[in-house]
Amino acid sequence: MSDCWPKVWGTNTEIYQNDLSSINILRVKKGGNCSWHSHKFKYNIFFVVSGKLEIQTDIGNSVLVEDQNFMISPGTKHLFRALEDTVAMEIMFVKYDHQDINREKVGFIEEVKNG
Repeated sequence: MSDCWPKVWGTNTEIYQNDLSSINILRVKKGGNCSWHSHKFKYNIFFVVSGKLEIQTDIGNSVLVEDQNFMISPGTKHLFRALEDTVAMEIMFVKYDHQDINREKVGFIEEVKNG
């Protein structure tokens, strides 16, 4: 079952979510803007299904049209703004880090003595 949240700019429908990711359908009204914000750990990918979406970041701006996408890394301030009525997918995820481990003791194989 999907959860749909009304927003001042349109609606956000979450179609999938687990501990590391979330996939949402954004329906953004022409002129609709989300807040200027950033995330500590989360990556965002915006994929435009229809319409035209401007992505503004603290490192530059991009305008996306149908079948284009844009990725935002953690710590990057950003907002989206619909230049016309827009449907977009927002894919949010936390990057898996192979170094994300605190080893207390290194793995090993015990030598087995026979007899």
